[in-house]
Amino acid sequence: MGSMIVRFTSAAGARWGVLVSKAPTRAEDEIEVVEIKTDAVTTGQLITALENGLALPQDGERRTLRASTLLSPVTTDATLVCQGLNYGTHVTETGVGERKKNLFFNKASSSLSGPYQDIVRPAEVELLDYEVEVGIVLRRDLKAGDVVTKDTLGNYIAAVVLCNDISARDTMFAALMMQWYEGKSFRTFCPAGPVLYWLEPSAVAATIDEMEFTLSYKGSVRQSSNMSLMIYKPAETLTQLARITDLKSGDMVMTGTPGGVLLGHASPARIAEILKGHLFDDAKRTEEFRKELKSAVSFLQPGETLELTMRDGHAKLDLGGQLCRIAQG
Repeated sequence: MGSMIVRFTSAAGARWGVLVSKAPTRAEDEIEVVEIKTDAVTTGQLITALENGLALPQDGERRTLRASTLLSPVTTDATLVCQGLNYGTHVTETGVGERKKNLFFNKASSSLSGPYQDIVRPAEVELLDYEVEVGIVLRRDLKAGDVVTKDTLGNYIAAVVLCNDISARDTMFAALMMQWYEGKSFRTFCPAGPVLYWLEPSAVAATIDEMEFTLSYKGSVRQSSNMSLMIYKPAETLTQLARITDLKSGDMVMTGTPGGVLLGHASPARIAEILKGHLFDDAKRTEEFRKELKSAVSFLQPGETLELTMRDGHAKLDLGGQLCRIAQG
């Protein structure tokens, strides 16, 4: 079983603590935390301190907090690398065919927000969508030549975090060569937490294989999966990333979303037709794309809420959840 680490606001600024009560699922929940005695400001600094011998407190003074004080446990200095189309159910609903290569893109770390913070829909966005994911947080730097196997996975992964990869679909498909970075990087587009689920190296592989997560919208579960169903699993993914780029301790790889996103209710054939037919006309393509999708799907609207959960199926431990409201920007 891992440890649930939280980052919270206090009179002294952002602080780190170990959650010693039930993990929260909404802002009004009361939680009990034992503060970690550390000067670490970033997630990477905290991980480095833990790797260098800082012990997580087993007892001590308990602080009772409202879950509304919780911040993203991944700090904004982190690089966020995302995997796309990494679950078979999501591949099927998008109609892209058999996956033969890992798909990577970036998301701005300034999109990170707390698990109970509003998700702000920009004024120019009409097609706002959700994507529940699990982020894996690096224990140490990933460098050229690193080869990661299932046996060494725990040497590279320190923790997992529940995330929501909020996506502005009209922004993503409005430009000639696609604008995934912009469409996924608006501020508040990455609610994370409530916990940084810290794992000992020997527990990482087994835990990830049984990590369960869900997203509910309008009172029903829309997405539900576990990490064992990923197409490109973390060891292969990290090895491939090591051939491309350097990553540091505290950086996060978001491992993809399963089927059930709102975009999945649209016709893949019609989307392809619009993209092909207006390839060099950004304005017309955006107009047709919005018209088609709004006729087929009701995208996220101000005042609506999203509920996410994560559970360690291996340890049979609930890791809390998110509840975020959509607000109009």
